[in-house]
Amino acid sequence: MRKGWTICLVTLLCTAMGGCNQMGVKQSAGSAFEEVSDHFTTQDAYEFHGRTKLLTENSANGNVVNFSGRKDKEAVYMNVKLSVPEENRVNNLSLLNRGDKLYAKQGSDSSWKDVGQTKHGFQQEMDNWDPAYAFQQMAEMKKKVLPLPDENPNDDVEGVRVTLDSAKLKSWLVTQMSEQASGSQIQSTSSAVYKPSVKLAMSLSDGAWKKSATGHKGPRIQSQSAPNVSEIVDQMDVNAEYTVFYNKTSKLPTTISMSIQSQYDLKGQRVREHSQVETYLTNYGKVKPLPNPEESPAGK
Repeated sequence: MRKGWTICLVTLLCTAMGGCNQMGVKQSAGSAFEEVSDHFTTQDAYEFHGRTKLLTENSANGNVVNFSGRKDKEAVYMNVKLSVPEENRVNNLSLLNRGDKLYAKQGSDSSWKDVGQTKHGFQQEMDNWDPAYAFQQMAEMKKKVLPLPDENPNDDVEGVRVTLDSAKLKSWLVTQMSEQASGSQIQSTSSAVYKPSVKLAMSLSDGAWKKSATGHKGPRIQSQSAPNVSEIVDQMDVNAEYTVFYNKTSKLPTTISMSIQSQYDLKGQRVREHSQVETYLTNYGKVKPLPNPEESPAGK
């Protein structure tokens, strides 16, 4: 009899331990994120769309970018619409990354153009809104991964929050702004240089930081010939986090939301910004064909 009870107790204990282990796996936001990221990077085809907006004191919704695109194997197509409210217009840009070439169509262009030596600016713009780059950014900069409360246990969606390391964000922003600064120097000899958005401090993408740096009266900016990007970023406060919602069954992301808060000095004033980037992913596995610049120059 005692032997029978012992077997029962051992069985119950093993079952309980197994349940605890399963709960531990379920509650581990870090392992869930890694699994979702791994599944996503192996996908050959999907579509995405989203928007970004700048929520600043007097310019709420004033700097909106709408984007959409699709991936098919190694090729990625993207359309970006950048709002210019002060001029009551929208700049339209289409990008196509195929192999080692990047093509672009701007405005009313009817044909694709190989961007060639001006690739950096266009590649920056594509990286800003490409969900694959978002996962790369999270992998390189993540500081902490936290679980989100499951508000509807009956659905098939769960989420995690990924906070980014501020020091790594600043380093990345220095690189991005430095490329823009060098690009503006080339602008004098080539009108084809494209000026991309700056994802982490969107007001700076207008080029105001380049102009204000040379005329700055304070001690922070010393260069009189070109903006010292490192010093500009050094006095910034930048915080960002991603929220990733994914399907519990497929382990594939459905929504990626990035929230960015920054403070920096511009023209003697402290500017506070809150930017949001929302990306939605659909149609895993099959998408309509991507444009082929060689076969259909005017294709979409």
